[in-house]
Amino acid sequence: MERSDKEAFVTEMQGALEGAAGTVFVDYTGLTVNQVNAVRARFREAGIGYRVVKNTLMTRVLAGAAYEDAIKCLKGSPTGVVIGYEDPVAAAKLTFDLAKEFKSLKVKGGILDNQALDSAGTEALSKMPSQRELQAAVVSLALSPGSNLIGQIKSPAGRIVGAIEKLIETKEAS
Repeated sequence: MERSDKEAFVTEMQGALEGAAGTVFVDYTGLTVNQVNAVRARFREAGIGYRVVKNTLMTRVLAGAAYEDAIKCLKGSPTGVVIGYEDPVAAAKLTFDLAKEFKSLKVKGGILDNQALDSAGTEALSKMPSQRELQAAVVSLALSPGSNLIGQIKSPAGRIVGAIEKLIETKEAS
């Protein structure tokens, strides 16, 4: 890779990380070509970015950033970079699901809210509810007082209707 290509790559990756909701670094050593292709396909299907990067280039990308501490994750073999564009939890969950499926896939760490995470912090992120799950919970909580109120209003009215029907039945019977 020529120097100009490396500089362009560093600029591109810095932009990608700045626009990312969350990032996970993985070690894919030990995966077969077919397994790597399956991992890439699963990330692509979920709308999550995945790139394999040399550690020296990724060090340049992270240098000077608020999450520069993530450089500690870049040890050993080249690093797979998983970029969650919309939901950081979705990227972490899928990565850990794939790590269970492909035992050779190891999580090195990640980035969330401009802070570096170690592998334990990234795993904790993967266990959080996703953005959609949180939105559904908020909507449910917002709607519950209204449905409780309707239930409270309908209950006495139902009792009155029941009492009236009972009165009509007794009048008709006599």
